[in-house]
Amino acid sequence: MHPSSIRRFVLLSSALLVPAAVLADTAATMRRVFDWQVAHPWSSQHPVTDKDGNRGWVQGAFLTGVMEASRATGDAAYRNYAQATADANGWQLGPRPRHADDHIVGQTYLELYELAPAPEKLASVKAVLDEIAAKPAAGREFWSWCDALYMSPPTFAKLARVTHDNRYLDAMDTFYWDTYLAFYDPAENLFYRDQRFVFPKEGPKIFWSRGNGWVIAGLARLLDVLPADHPSRGRYVAVFQAMAAKLVAIQPADGLWRSNLLHPEGQHGEASGSAFFCYALTWGINQGVLPAAQYRPAVDKTWAALLGCVDDEGRLGWVQPIGFAPGAYNATTWQEYGSGAFLAAGSQMMKLP
Repeated sequence: MHPSSIRRFVLLSSALLVPAAVLADTAATMRRVFDWQVAHPWSSQHPVTDKDGNRGWVQGAFLTGVMEASRATGDAAYRNYAQATADANGWQLGPRPRHADDHIVGQTYLELYELAPAPEKLASVKAVLDEIAAKPAAGREFWSWCDALYMSPPTFAKLARVTHDNRYLDAMDTFYWDTYLAFYDPAENLFYRDQRFVFPKEGPKIFWSRGNGWVIAGLARLLDVLPADHPSRGRYVAVFQAMAAKLVAIQPADGLWRSNLLHPEGQHGEASGSAFFCYALTWGINQGVLPAAQYRPAVDKTWAALLGCVDDEGRLGWVQPIGFAPGAYNATTWQEYGSGAFLAAGSQMMKLP
């Protein structure tokens, strides 16, 4: 991290509230992060492990933040980038139709469709989700890792909204609650990442920061489009609120959650999980789902600390690389999903009263 960023981090994270001048600079900082990330695409540097490029989940997660930033700032650069990516992809999902990771890019297609409807924008998403709805599997088998709850459920819900076809909501709802039963720990109000970690017979419980970030941020994105009268809406809100309360209760003093949520000893704060938490908690305040008096200090601390993770070039560091459990990261590690989460968090911070 650049020395000036370190100084900014120390100064900002020591305050309970983000200064007005910092909030006023939020849009500019978001744009710097966006510009740096677009100039440093992960897929171009990892052609073997990301053969699907802009249709894959790494880019798809970045695009969710890009679209959030487009709506919050009105800056045409965000929508233009998303549109160009979708056009280059031919509006196709990833190559694995029953894999949640390959659904996430469809969320951006659907959001762009709502801005300018055209049938070709829906074709791939609809064909894939029609097949899944017609031949469902158990949720815990279909969405067998908690990250999937960010990648796929909002895609189903957004397709239901644009098509006015509740089959997609019915299928999503069935999948979701079976996955919830498989991975949610009601004693901790957190999600295990996958079956390898569920209710361990020996050793400590492990709850991965970004995994839970995927879940609670996915809930915010799902609730954004789930009809107000949907019969399960209250259950989704209750899970969101329980997770939010737990996260604030275990938030470190510097505002950034550690990769291993319940065992943060010796770790620096991790930016991607923290950014997803910041996005979700701030969304909750803005939507009246979480009381501002209780949660505003927490999100202010987190946003201030996240700003300190952005270096002078616009790179968001302290992002844990791709994984499935707590792991190593440092001031120079970055990924597109981290930048996407940062853009989403900043977008919600801009909307705070």
